[in-house]
Amino acid sequence: SDAGVQASAVTAGVTFFFFLPYLAMMAPAGWLADRLPRKWIMLACDEGRAAVLLLAFALVPAGVAGAVPASHHWKVFALIAAVGALAAVFNPARNATIPQIVPPAQLQRANALTFGIAVIASLLGLLIGGRLISRYSPAAGLLTAVLAYAVSGTFFAFIKPVSRRRPPGLGRDGALSLTAGLRYVCGHRGILQLIILDAVIWGAANLTFAALAALGKQRYGFTEPEAFLRGFGDLSAAAGTGMLVSALVVGWMNFRRESHWFLLLALAGAGACMTALAISHAFPAGLALVFLIGFLGNAAMVCVGTLLQSISPNYIRGRIFAINSLVSTLSAVAINLAIWRMPHADAWTIPAVGAAGVTLAVIGVWGAWRELGRGPMDSPMASALWRLLRWYVLVWHRLRWVGRDRIPATGAVILAPNHTTGLDPLLIQAGCPRPVRWVMLTEYQFRLAAPLWRTIQPIALDRRSGDLGKIRQIVQTLQDGQVVGLFPEGGLQRTHRQLKPFQPGVAMVAQRSSAAIVPVWISGTPRRQNMLWHFLQPSRSVVIYGKPFYADPQASHQQVLDDLRRRMLELADSIDPPLTVH
Repeated sequence: SDAGVQASAVTAGVTFFFFLPYLAMMAPAGWLADRLPRKWIMLACDEGRAAVLLLAFALVPAGVAGAVPASHHWKVFALIAAVGALAAVFNPARNATIPQIVPPAQLQRANALTFGIAVIASLLGLLIGGRLISRYSPAAGLLTAVLAYAVSGTFFAFIKPVSRRRPPGLGRDGALSLTAGLRYVCGHRGILQLIILDAVIWGAANLTFAALAALGKQRYGFTEPEAFLRGFGDLSAAAGTGMLVSALVVGWMNFRRESHWFLLLALAGAGACMTALAISHAFPAGLALVFLIGFLGNAAMVCVGTLLQSISPNYIRGRIFAINSLVSTLSAVAINLAIWRMPHADAWTIPAVGAAGVTLAVIGVWGAWRELGRGPMDSPMASALWRLLRWYVLVWHRLRWVGRDRIPATGAVILAPNHTTGLDPLLIQAGCPRPVRWVMLTEYQFRLAAPLWRTIQPIALDRRSGDLGKIRQIVQTLQDGQVVGLFPEGGLQRTHRQLKPFQPGVAMVAQRSSAAIVPVWISGTPRRQNMLWHFLQPSRSVVIYGKPFYADPQASHQQVLDDLRRRMLELADSIDPPLTVH
């Protein structure tokens, strides 16, 4: 807090010594995580950190007013580095273990909660440790940390990871060598991109954290020691609170399947907030912006971790996360070293945050736009709409689907689902890898939604036209090799899940077009009379795609309908109690 002391340099120096051992420990840490039982590695690391802090209690005496004498500073840095080395070994084992104890559908929620618990622990550590040190001595804080690590380490002995065998043909000489992880990462474009993106996020986070101290002194006028510590603590708490709230929100959303473009949007938002933070001079605005940076940055990091866990094979996952930590640490160490040794660091750190924010915003917006435009639809705009609707049904309606691989990849297909709500087409299209042309009456195509109709291109039928004209139009679409969605019941079930009598049109279309029929069953949708509530009320919807079959051209229409009904009811029996059939 002295006028001549560069606050951002001091903060960066402590962070530098903590992360420096990562550079040497990451490669062996990943190798250990793939060779030894991961839970015992985590237990040993926590107990090891307890031992290091106990050694710190014995070796680093407290000086006047609880300060560490200057002659013992080297011991402090060495002990910080020792704790960092054990953390480097711990992290790959932890990240590789989470997919072994959590189902894939809950992976993002598990990562969000892991981040949230870490933030809570850090905030509690700052609160409790700070009070212990200020009221008693650094020794009291160290002994508390020793106890915390010693107790938490024992918890790992009770977890039961699912053991997954190594793929055949991968022997110890190749698959388990230290360089195998690097070769795998370099050959996997998706993993390499995620690792680079994570390094960018960590670099920006370290730069922003170091700048908080400079902001307190230069922008907000906290020159007195007590005011400086209080202001820096408030800014740090705002960032931690944002990360905690983000963990809760992302855990609730639990949208693993669409997290890749969401993390890019979060990155763009965090970059915009960093730019605004570098410009703002008001402390309340700084608190709000730091909160948003913590919120959005943590969301992006959770998404990156979840995606890496999802696409990394278990037999090499430890080394992949070790490489990820190594690259991210290189970014963090380089930034903190530069700030630590930079003359007049406070003056340069703040504009550097603004420049980094602009860079992140550009990367996020460009990447999100590219990702949103990629999808199964016929145009980038339609694919962007598909991704947004898919995110909506995955988050708000907790959609899960079964058997989407049963939909033929090419050729004419009729999707024949039961009709429960106005939400049904969105639920089915979210799980279908091909664009679906839905049959829709023109009277429901409201003008206000004209851009939507142009995007999804439904098969518009006029109620006044004859049945043969309608069927001819649908058959022509199928003969063009497209997927058509037809509801055999014709009307909504709304509040009662009772399968209504089928209309003969689906049988006529199937026989004339020779298209494959895929029965579909929808369950768990909102049971409301008003169609608006179908979209507003949250639910836990399920879509099951059945095995495709072909209608017998010699069978009667009723025989085809009876066969379809039987297949749909078989799907219903797999998730629902028996239905009342009319």
